[in-house]
Amino acid sequence: MKVLAFQHYPTEPMGYVEEILKDRGIDYEYIRLYEEKLDYSEIDSKVEEATHLVFMGGSMGVYEEDKYPFLSREKEIISSVFKQKPVIGFCLGAQLIASALKKRVYPFKKELGWFEVEKVSDDIAVRGLPERMVVFQWHGDTFDLPDGAVLLYRGYEVKNQAFRVEKALALQFHLEVTEKIVKTWIEDEDMSEDEKNKILRDTEKYVEKANELCEVLIDNFLKL
Repeated sequence: MKVLAFQHYPTEPMGYVEEILKDRGIDYEYIRLYEEKLDYSEIDSKVEEATHLVFMGGSMGVYEEDKYPFLSREKEIISSVFKQKPVIGFCLGAQLIASALKKRVYPFKKELGWFEVEKVSDDIAVRGLPERMVVFQWHGDTFDLPDGAVLLYRGYEVKNQAFRVEKALALQFHLEVTEKIVKTWIEDEDMSEDEKNKILRDTEKYVEKANELCEVLIDNFLKL
């Protein structure tokens, strides 16, 4: 088993997913898309070798291909493999899956911090996860569901929070964050100290449980 992760920004790694993979003795490798020189033929070769693909978050929108040309290649990869290989996307990664499957991704309500989501389907991808869980959100875009997709979790203001279609699993939220990652993200965000402090307090409260749920999720993903 070999996991290949597409990283869009230095501060948005796989986070706790790395710990899970290490604990299970699973090899993983990053494609760091923010590096200046990308060898697309080498990337294609790594995709061929990988058994599972992970697409991480990022500050860009999936519709900014002119500014970030690698987004187009990622969508091509997703659309070509999602029926054969398990694919998981976090936040921007989820939006990439939706866009790769020809659905609209667009600016919507900004969610920054910890929010509750509700399960709407006991799909194999989310088996063992609770009916309601508090997850970390860091986004301003949303997406329409691809044809044939099963909605897994919904939010109260941003409805489409997780879906599966074939072997592709898309999560608008971040179960992979660690306390360190959250602290790094809020440093660069234009928000008040009170808002930052609330997120930090909530992170202390919820992040350990989120890591436990991340383990359940990744184990399901590895079996897709």
